[in-house]
Amino acid sequence: MRNSDNAVRRRVARKTLAAALMLTSAIGAGWVMSTPAQAQSAAVETVDFKVPAGPLNQALAAFGRQSGLQVTYLAASATGKTSPGITGRATRDEALARILAGSGLAFSFPNATTAAIGAAGSPAAPVATDGSTVLDVIDVTGGGGGIRSAEQVFETPAAVSYISQQTIERFRGSSPGDIFRGTPGVMSAESRNGAAIDINIRGMQGMGRVPVTIDGAMNSTTAYQGYQGVSNRSYVDPDLIGGIDISKGPASGPFGGIGGSVAMRTIDANDIIKDGKNIGLRIKGGVGTNTSSVPDRGTLGGMIFFLPNIGLPPRPGDAAGLDKPGLLEATRGYGSAAAAARGDNYEVVAAYARRENGNYHAGTHGPVAAPSGNLGPVQVCDTFGCQTQNNVYKNLGLTNYRRGEEVLNTSLDTESWLAKGKLLFGDGQSFELGYTGFRSEQGDIRASIMSDMSSRPVQNWLARARTDTGTATYAWNPQDNDLVDLKARLWVSALETRNPTTAGRSKTTPLGLPNPLLERILIGSDTLMWGGDIGNTSLWQTPLGDVSLHYGASYLSEDARPTELTRVLEYPYGPRNGTREETAVYANAEWKALDWLTFDAGLRYQSYNTLDRSEARDTNGKLFIGQTDHRDGSGIAPAIGAVVTPMDGMQLFARYSEGLRSPALSESASMAFTYVTPDIVPERAHNWELGMNLMRDNVVATGDEVWLKLGWFDNRVTDYIARRVVDLQYTGGIVTKGLAVGNIDEARFRGIEFTGHYALAGLSLDLAANYYTDIEFCPTASTCSNSTLYGDYATNQVPPEYSVSLTVSQKLFDEALTIGGRVSYIGPKAIGSDQPTVQGAAPFILPINWDPYTLVDLFAEYKVNDTLTAELRVENVADQYYVDPLGLSNVPGPGRTIWAGLTANF
Repeated sequence: MRNSDNAVRRRVARKTLAAALMLTSAIGAGWVMSTPAQAQSAAVETVDFKVPAGPLNQALAAFGRQSGLQVTYLAASATGKTSPGITGRATRDEALARILAGSGLAFSFPNATTAAIGAAGSPAAPVATDGSTVLDVIDVTGGGGGIRSAEQVFETPAAVSYISQQTIERFRGSSPGDIFRGTPGVMSAESRNGAAIDINIRGMQGMGRVPVTIDGAMNSTTAYQGYQGVSNRSYVDPDLIGGIDISKGPASGPFGGIGGSVAMRTIDANDIIKDGKNIGLRIKGGVGTNTSSVPDRGTLGGMIFFLPNIGLPPRPGDAAGLDKPGLLEATRGYGSAAAAARGDNYEVVAAYARRENGNYHAGTHGPVAAPSGNLGPVQVCDTFGCQTQNNVYKNLGLTNYRRGEEVLNTSLDTESWLAKGKLLFGDGQSFELGYTGFRSEQGDIRASIMSDMSSRPVQNWLARARTDTGTATYAWNPQDNDLVDLKARLWVSALETRNPTTAGRSKTTPLGLPNPLLERILIGSDTLMWGGDIGNTSLWQTPLGDVSLHYGASYLSEDARPTELTRVLEYPYGPRNGTREETAVYANAEWKALDWLTFDAGLRYQSYNTLDRSEARDTNGKLFIGQTDHRDGSGIAPAIGAVVTPMDGMQLFARYSEGLRSPALSESASMAFTYVTPDIVPERAHNWELGMNLMRDNVVATGDEVWLKLGWFDNRVTDYIARRVVDLQYTGGIVTKGLAVGNIDEARFRGIEFTGHYALAGLSLDLAANYYTDIEFCPTASTCSNSTLYGDYATNQVPPEYSVSLTVSQKLFDEALTIGGRVSYIGPKAIGSDQPTVQGAAPFILPINWDPYTLVDLFAEYKVNDTLTAELRVENVADQYYVDPLGLSNVPGPGRTIWAGLTANF
């Protein structure tokens, strides 16, 4: 039956690719589109410009903001050049001519919303029929906030990173969290269990320490993982993401965050419509290898190991799961379609994406499951004492999974929708509505089931996740008023998560429900989040230098509750049940005191309140003395910084910032047997940041470009919220050991990050690296140690001590072919974990360890014509067997996987 299912899936995958080929070919042959006349208003309308003299790329960015146009240009064409700027009223045509004076660059207006810049008459800037210069969209400024290109990372005097849509597509991976690989200081935890991401930035993870937004809206939930603690989940489909803006360290904007923030934007018209066109369509389709269809619930896998006190030798396990598909055998597929249109006063986008993945197979080279010889006789201890055991065997591998074996519960089928519409009014006003929908059915097993070597892998029923998000955004940036650059947003996000129940027949039968071993019974929680934010930027030119002030406010409401069936079946381990509100007001000022010196300072005030709706029938935590249902608090966080520009293309920056993180619902509402201390207070981050940006041309060879970013950070978090094992008193006076969530003195994270870029004649080299010089946790001021605390969630949130990633690409045949790859090295865990002091006791949260490993990924893209592009990717070329960092269970990552696809742009 299993082999038959695999055959069917593979035939479907082949038919999917064939259908995609025929569809793209047919549309390419039949698509006829007329090019409308260029809108002249973009060039002739007059605007008050205040663009100071300085680096050309900064001048173009200012022009983009003040004109409201998208400015597109080749990054290398502006690097190292200066502009005289412009002050006064002028048409956009006149302003650009002045800004580009002496640069050797030309410009055109291919449509009413875009200005294209490039070397006139060069191959990169072909001449249109009207004599204007037309460019491919390479670098984009104006028309939106945040970082929208890799170049801006090296122009921003702060710890930031950017993941482009192109990078996402080249290194998509098997799980959503794979798109963050290669970003210094950033990883996604628990990548191989479920369909979500859980971002770790510089060792800070979960509970709102790193807010994740999609088009300005949040969706997040906490999943109980048994003795392994909790995982924090946000759901996103990388197939519809247009770019990811990452900030590291405390943030003073709408969403705060003490570890950093991740702002994703979905694809927009500029990602779909070709330059010079007003309508566009993009169709993608492809297939992949290295998966098998999901087997029946209860299917066992892995090698069989026994506890030391059992005294039995390991067993090889079943042959099922070892039938790895052929190297080139298509076993999974994906497809998406996106359409967009724009005019002088509107922009609309619609998209759909579908992806089907079975359980992947592990690699074949590395620390696979392997039994040791008999290590006995040895002393084996438990809580009842010690005894000599003559037959003791160990697993020499990292997990119970064998070489190339199917990894159970790793399937992922997703479906996503996107719709956005934007209206452009006069005087720089716009209004946009957006909707994103996400559906998934995936393998998702409670992590504690697969956390030790004696646990044998077993296929569970599939889980489900569903999100629906709506956004409404108003922006106003009048060209004749530097005091107004306003953006206001409202958003709402509904998240449903459903997992198979862990209850047995003794609970389901009285309710008239079937045996949960024979039929799937889903339990879970519903989370409704909504909020709003408003912000404005005002600019002044004074005799003492230019001054800008960005100020605003935000509000967040979160309501999470289990389903009624969950409350009955999962007692006392049901999910959180409560509400949380957070309000913030902030202001950030910047003063350019001299051409080479800029200061900035900011303040953020935030308050919170939570309500615990859980009852004694939900959790035993309600039985502890001192529990309270209502919690609240507030505080102010300052920030100050300076930027020095000693020469063109070089920035030195220093910044001290504080940030507050209010207790999350999971740290405020009772859950399982966890007690929340009554006097819990918000965490406060004290972060120092020192860094340098350097951008140079003609360094090694004529025409090359070198961009470097180096940073050092020291993030000390006082009142860090941790979970610990303490003495607790039940109602009635009974004292027992239990779990309590509360503040410790502090946690500290120090390290160095580096990002480098080199380009020459189609060759591109990108190097990213980070190294943690110190991580420590301090229960009290005098008891600091380089290890996590016993029983704390941070046990499996400690990142690798160091990691390095090198990406290389080369364009050939007049840039029709691009080949490249990435080599990533992941080092050992930065620090260890506290061990139990009781004889024979096991750690309350088992540390999931990994061996250092190297992954090699390759890609090739061939532009068949202006419409069709063929892609080929090979992930984990060496078929390495490895375990990802930051996991909660012993699960290996995917082995060698080949992807082939086509993209058609019309």
